[in-house]
Amino acid sequence: MNYMKIKEVFEKCSEEGRSALTIFVSCGDHGLEFTEKLVESLAKSGADMVELGVPFSDPTADGKTIQEAGQRALGCGTTLEGIFEMVKKLRRKGVQIPFILFSYMNPLFKMGLSKAAKKSSESGVNGWLVVDAPFEESEEIVSACAPEGLDVIELVSPLTPPERVEKISKRGSGFLYYVMLAGVTGARKNLPENFSRKLAEVKERSSLPVGAGFGISSPESAREVAMEADSVIVGSGLIDLVHSKYVESGEEEALRAAESFVESLSKAMSRG
Repeated sequence: MNYMKIKEVFEKCSEEGRSALTIFVSCGDHGLEFTEKLVESLAKSGADMVELGVPFSDPTADGKTIQEAGQRALGCGTTLEGIFEMVKKLRRKGVQIPFILFSYMNPLFKMGLSKAAKKSSESGVNGWLVVDAPFEESEEIVSACAPEGLDVIELVSPLTPPERVEKISKRGSGFLYYVMLAGVTGARKNLPENFSRKLAEVKERSSLPVGAGFGISSPESAREVAMEADSVIVGSGLIDLVHSKYVESGEEEALRAAESFVESLSKAMSRG
């Protein structure tokens, strides 16, 4: 299958003088058929990459918005196998942007890491982000993903010592995900006061491009982060918007709202 690699996205965005826009979706929220339509809309509206959130019953890193979206997805019968089938459909439809499987360890371990990596590659997934796998335990993930050509996105936070940032970035590939605050996911009105300084410290030690997420909820905050980070990652703000519109007005209005929101975020990526 012919689709963009994560590395190619960062090269393209660098040439264009902008940050890459990465959008997180909770797969299966209102059903996988809706998620498929949503991802298509995001790709057309300016998303450079999409994180495909695998719903899990005990999502310790997620705030209220993504927890509730995951519960709705599980209630719709969403499975890892179903997500892979959705990705195949999106690739057949010609969606080119990279997909990152954003999962807790349990669903991948239950399927078998090697099997899950093979299915990821065969379906058209570009990489994994396993949110609850610490650096010391991620070698088996890298070992499963490397033969399939999958990037492994590692996480660091404001509390990660500089020497550890360097080690983690060398283990990972694709990009380094900088969690801008200590705590769980969720839209916030303001960015952390020291985010610019902390992000600069991470970028100085990272051998990979650095994406920043957790708490970015508006074009204004996205623009501020885009001036510093190689990628801006938005999740809860979109999930809240899409869910409310879906409940109030149905699928079509939810998709239109998503497109409008992502278009506004995409415009905020320019550093010009």
